[in-house]
Amino acid sequence: MIYVYLDINDSILLKSQDRSFHALYYIIKQMDLESNIWYSDKINKNHIASSISCSLPALEKMIKSLRDRELLLSVSRGKYKLSEILKDY
Repeated sequence: MIYVYLDINDSILLKSQDRSFHALYYIIKQMDLESNIWYSDKINKNHIASSISCSLPALEKMIKSLRDRELLLSVSRGKYKLSEILKDY
């Protein structure tokens, strides 16, 4: 098995053609790594949207895509955590 770090500047996520992985990179950067929680508040989403040059509705679709693929798991409204397969990046 090959392990790669997902939160470095040369991340494999940023090299992907799928822009939802670009959003995932910035989500990981904003996460509280001790509790494995990301707060999807307006400030965090605006920062991600400006970082990847997309609109907020486009970012919402990316987040939904990550949820559908079970890479992000909903904890409660506005709170997400990483899937266990990504947790030990």
